[in-house]
Amino acid sequence: MQMDRSDKLQDNPNIPADPESGPMKAIPTYALYGELSENLPPDRLHCESIADRSRLYNWEIKPHRHEAFFQILHIRGGSGVAQFEATTVPIRPPCIITVPPLAVHGFRFSRNIQGSVITIVEKYLDTILAGAPQLQPRLALPQLHRFHARSTEARRVDQLFQTIVGEFGGNAPWRTAAIHASLATALILAARAQAAPDPGNPGPVNRKMLHLQRFRALLDRSFRTHKSVAFYAGELGITPTQLNRVCREVLGKSALGAINARLLLEAERDLVYTFIGVKEIALSLGFSDAAYFSRFFAKQKRCTPTQFREQAQQALRREQAG
Repeated sequence: MQMDRSDKLQDNPNIPADPESGPMKAIPTYALYGELSENLPPDRLHCESIADRSRLYNWEIKPHRHEAFFQILHIRGGSGVAQFEATTVPIRPPCIITVPPLAVHGFRFSRNIQGSVITIVEKYLDTILAGAPQLQPRLALPQLHRFHARSTEARRVDQLFQTIVGEFGGNAPWRTAAIHASLATALILAARAQAAPDPGNPGPVNRKMLHLQRFRALLDRSFRTHKSVAFYAGELGITPTQLNRVCREVLGKSALGAINARLLLEAERDLVYTFIGVKEIALSLGFSDAAYFSRFFAKQKRCTPTQFREQAQQALRREQAG
């Protein structure tokens, strides 16, 4: 859900532009934390009121997608319509809407809408839900999870989101743990309220999304070993041409561009959040030598790894000082 002002919108910083990709896709891909696009990969959670942002866009959020963010909307009042790809679903509270990365979605809200939206980096959510691995497949496609009004479950969900909103806006001890626990419980209650999606006939759009999500999961496990596009396609049971087509349609870049982007993201994280030397980072990412890694990094970021680290550290100091 695109909730930033138009002057802050830009492509997701986690996946850099692929010079081999075609023209920009019609469905825009947004990043929530545009200010970090040239420095830090955003490893955090954000929470805000749906009304506070949607009123800036006359209560309508145009169809778009996020490349690395998962979103959870809790609606406790008002009404609206959710659009998932070409399907529209009426929004009637109380309900939770879950939107995984890469899913095309948009919203039209009534002016009396009440609720909150949580935006979280996908891998961060994976960590929160590590204790419930069976839950994650339930969240692979966008869904609206309805609760019976005045039911025990609806009251519990409302209390959980009140806790999340309150903790997010405060600085009490163990606030992160409280947010994580409340979010995991809310998603469990949402999954219980929704019948499992039928994987037997997902349809062409959902099949494409499932291929992408499986590709990203495989990539997270194997990116350090520099596997080929043909390897990933074989693991998915499709051809390299099909994998490239899906990547270009959804990500706006080739499968090789996505592989290189995953390597780059991990390099950025190591440079920002550790004091490991460039040579050690290169070896940990499967590069044969530091010079090759530096050339790869500079081609993607237009600066050396050392320069990127210095810029990121300066940005961190400014953020801490502000």
